[in-house]
Parts: sequence; structure tokens; C-alpha cells
Amino acid sequence: MDFYLRIDLNIFSFLICLLILIDTCIQAEKQFLQSKLFVALIASDLILIFLDSLQWLLDGCQGQASVAIFSAVNVISYSMAPVPTYLWTLYAGYQIYRDEKKIRKLVYPLLVPVLIHGLLALTSLSTGFLFYLDENNIYHRGRGFPLTAAICYSYLIYISIVIFRNRRLVEKRIFFPLLLFPLLPLLGSIIQIIYYGSVLVWNGIALSILIVYINIQNYRLHTDYLTGVYNRRRADYLLKNKIHSRTHGRSFSGIIIDIDNFKEINDRYGHLTGDKVLEISAELIKNSLRKDDFVARYGGDEFIAILPQIDLRNAYIAGERLRHAVESETFLFNGSMIKLTISLGISTYQDGNTTQDLIKTADDNLYKAKKEGRNRTCYEQY
Repeated sequence: MDFYLRIDLNIFSFLICLLILIDTCIQAEKQFLQSKLFVALIASDLILIFLDSLQWLLDGCQGQASVAIFSAVNVISYSMAPVPTYLWTLYAGYQIYRDEKKIRKLVYPLLVPVLIHGLLALTSLSTGFLFYLDENNIYHRGRGFPLTAAICYSYLIYISIVIFRNRRLVEKRIFFPLLLFPLLPLLGSIIQIIYYGSVLVWNGIALSILIVYINIQNYRLHTDYLTGVYNRRRADYLLKNKIHSRTHGRSFSGIIIDIDNFKEINDRYGHLTGDKVLEISAELIKNSLRKDDFVARYGGDEFIAILPQIDLRNAYIAGERLRHAVESETFLFNGSMIKLTISLGISTYQDGNTTQDLIKTADDNLYKAKKEGRNRTCYEQY
């Protein structure tokens, strides 16, 4: 592969990963295992892309310093080669099970091949097993080079099988991005095998990371895991954006929805039943509103719906339709029949309103609805 084309590809891939890394670090809840694994995955690919560029720059350079640096770069590069696929296995596993304890138990057992490979990389300076440098300081693959590819693709094959076997546990939106992740690095490795000196695996992983970021990571960041609707972060962003971009004469309304007596349901039937009530309520709310209406879990047992191009009166009609849809359903939980009702508070944007004004008005109306006996919709504009 042409030297300048290779460097250009590496710069492009490096910038993709760097921008995703910065955005993820700014937005993600860093205390969560999912975010930590994704950040580590990006960082490992960034390092390998950088090392790959150094390998091309130093290959064949003469001098004691060049030989020492080139040797160190190759050792680190080979030691880290299985790391992105190892981290992907843990990350994809978390997307399947959503269980931090389960994934943490896999961290050390799955790490063993990485450590063994790292030891082989270090000893290759004297054995030439994975790689060796000739008297002209030119890099050559060793007889054990296929082991590197075998370890990397063992991780990818293993987790792909796990994803497919547990497809019922995986949300439809993220199932195919999870399965497609290995394809681009696989294509890069095939090119690498056919054309000696072409290393496109890390560029392939960079593009796979971009696909994951668009289809999974960014989606997770703005979605409530339990109910599948958007979360408060996304709701606040949308409200600010709607207020900022609103044109004259085109209003919108917000509805805050509260499940009546939710604490009693939790206390009487347990938190698992409470979680199920939240899931069902979210589904009913989504199905009772228009396709373009926005629904998010706003906190606890409260949801918020944002209805574009709807005035106060029509928002009340939509709220009542929603209330009747929930009231008309009866649910069986663990042998007990539960009837749900909801209370709703409505507000409509007026010129000069802030996000806080809109929420406060809806919240005041919700409080009024609950004070007046629950299972009702209030829409007085203050």
C-alpha cells in the first residue's frame, strides 16, 4: 500500500475515533460499565492506529535509537492487538445481558489470551515468533503471526455466537449493529493477508466503532433502559431546542403524566411488578399518541409527552384519550388483577416561556389533578 495513502487512512480513522471519544467522555455517565468499556475500546484503537503509523515511519530507519524505538513500538503494538476485540466482547456481552455483575465476572477469564499473547510479543524480540526485525531494521512477520489473528477472531466469533443465541434478549434496534461489528475488521484482515504490509484492521475497527456509536451508544445515552422510551436528558434537550427554533404561530404542548398510587403498587406487589407497570404504562402512552409525538420517562413514575403543533385545547383532548386508554386496561401480575389510572398536567408554550416555565405549569396542573382525586387531566394555563 502506498505510504501516503496509508497515513491518510490512519489520520482519518484516528480523527473519527478521537471525536467519538471526546463526545462520549462529555456526555456519557462515566461511572457505568457500558461507558467505561466503550471509552476503553475507542482508546485502544486510537493507540493501535498511532502505533501503526509509527511502524510505517520507522520501518527500515537506521541508527541505534531508531532500532530501539521500532522494537518497542512493535512489542506494544502486538501486545495490544487482541485488546479491542477483548473489550468488544465485554461491551457486546453487556448489551445482551445488561448485568454488570455478570460481565465483571468475565473480565479476568477472558483476559488470559491477551496476557499470553502479550508475553509472546515481548519474547519475540529474541525468538522472532510473532515478528522480527532484520539487520536493516525492517519488520517481518514471524511464524506465529497467525496466532495473533486467531486470538482476535476467537473473541469475535465467540461473542457473535453468544449474540445470535441470545437474540431474544437483544433489542431489535441494536441486534444487527452488534452482529455487523466484526465485518469491517475482518475485511481489513483479509486484505492484510492477501497484500503483505497492508494493515487495515484498526481502520476497520474505527468504522465499526462509528456504527456502534450511531446505532447503540448514542441511542443508549438518550434512552431509558427499563421502559424503552427516551430519558430526561433527551426530553430537556428537545424542549430547549423546540423553544429556540419555534416559529411564530406554531405552538406545542407538554403533558406530564403520573401513575396514580404507584408507591402502593410497589409496596403491595413488589418492585418487579412496579417495573412491569412502568413498562406497560410507557407502551400505552406511546400507542395512544401520534407517531411524531415525543415520550420520555421524566423520573420515577412520571412521564412527559411533547406534542408539536398542538394548542391547549387539543392537548387536553389528547390527554383525555390517553387517560381513557390506560383506565380501560386491566393487567394480571403474579395472579393479581391490577387496574391502572394516571393523572395528567398540561401546558402549552407561550411567547417568552422558558423550559422551566413550561414544566412548572404542567407540574402545577398535575398537582391540581392529583389533589382533586387523581385519574383526571388538568390544563389551566397560568
